[in-house]
Amino acid sequence: MNLKKKLWIVALAGVLPWAGAHAQSVADLQKEIQALRAQLQTLQQKVEAISAQPEATPLAQQVNRLEQRLDLGEDDTEKSGFKGLKINGVIEATYKRNNIDASHEFAAGAGYGAGEFGMIQITKESQDGEGVDWTLRLLPGGDPLVQEASLSIPLNKNSRIIAGLIPDFQGYEYIFPNANPTLGNQLITHNALYDLAGATAYTGVGMAYSLGGGKYAFKWVVGNADGPSDVGATWDPDPKERTGFLRAKMVSDADGNLVQLDAKDAVESDQAFPSNSTKKSTIFAYRGDWYVNDTTYVGLSGLHGSGGRTFGVMALDGGITRGDWQVNGQLSIGRMDRAGANGSGTSWQGVSGLVGYKIVPRLQLLARADYLMNSENGGGTYFDNGGWGFGCPTDCKSNGLGPKRDANGVFEVDDNGYATTGANLVRLTVGTNYQVNSTTQWKTEFRLDQSSGYNFVNTDGTFTKEKQSMGTSLLLSF
Repeated sequence: MNLKKKLWIVALAGVLPWAGAHAQSVADLQKEIQALRAQLQTLQQKVEAISAQPEATPLAQQVNRLEQRLDLGEDDTEKSGFKGLKINGVIEATYKRNNIDASHEFAAGAGYGAGEFGMIQITKESQDGEGVDWTLRLLPGGDPLVQEASLSIPLNKNSRIIAGLIPDFQGYEYIFPNANPTLGNQLITHNALYDLAGATAYTGVGMAYSLGGGKYAFKWVVGNADGPSDVGATWDPDPKERTGFLRAKMVSDADGNLVQLDAKDAVESDQAFPSNSTKKSTIFAYRGDWYVNDTTYVGLSGLHGSGGRTFGVMALDGGITRGDWQVNGQLSIGRMDRAGANGSGTSWQGVSGLVGYKIVPRLQLLARADYLMNSENGGGTYFDNGGWGFGCPTDCKSNGLGPKRDANGVFEVDDNGYATTGANLVRLTVGTNYQVNSTTQWKTEFRLDQSSGYNFVNTDGTFTKEKQSMGTSLLLSF
């Protein structure tokens, strides 16, 4: 073998091992590339998942900014005095008519001759959230305009001091016209006991307590009652000084007919008690409630006064609200010195009951019946003192009370001509309450007032035993 051939064999032998090694490296590289591709795909999926999530840092910054704004808002509210301030109220537009004067009237205040009005209430809660510091309740168109201006100072979680002008808390009805059974009056007008046989407001100081985890509640007030109406009567022998209340007396006119002594003649004779507005009555009012369960309560209340007037009133009331049914009831008794139509003491007893049923969730049917017995000494209640008090004889034509009259307007008298028997009153009311929406109600009502005497006076001067009233109202609570 020549030298050239040997060199080619040696070169070929050297190349073959290298070629085998090169082929092995390419296969491994391909495997590694495939593994890298798989890892890259996994990393890409993780990146996409992270990208889909909100960025943590901007979100935290937004939360911090919101918290700062809320803190600044609370600071501004507290500095301006608006923290804990709440405003709510009721507006009621009403149409009313009755058969006594046959009038048609639209009014911006609620009711028709029964004391209902629109209401706005402002309450201010204490900064520490322990209760209400004060309440101001206004009755636009009402008399008085301010119905409540009270303070409430918590001593602990179960007791507080109450003071100021505080609404009367006897009975099951409230002055508010909104239809919430725990805050207002379901119908348009009120029951006879609310209108005629009790106080409207107290001015004084007292305490309120909550016992048994809220199952029992009690409050009391010492002060005065019904401000301008708290006028006593004393006797003065000088007829010129007798400018106050009249006693109901029948005298004969020139034709021999019995007629009631008018105000001028009564003042000039011995038939008038002068008013003594400087001497106010000191009163003690109280109320206790037992909340039997979530649907039932029983309450006992009282009012006792002496000074300008001497009187006592007590009431027992209760209520049940279960399912579509609502039932409320009240019993009241009262007495007052020198409140009768003949100038003597008088007393009264009354009962009232209300039944409501929702035939559909938005529509409630309502019926109420009242009876007020007031026959002693010619009649006389807390707000209608027979022949000489706050209402009669001028207002007896509208409420059916006062001395019991016959068809000619003559009342029963004793040997001296003074009234002996007062008229009793029955009041029947039916109505509906439709919940238009969460803040609006539409009410309708028909009421029959029946007196035991001819104690209603028509526009033509004739006397009648009954008065029919009807009304409808649209009410907005806010």
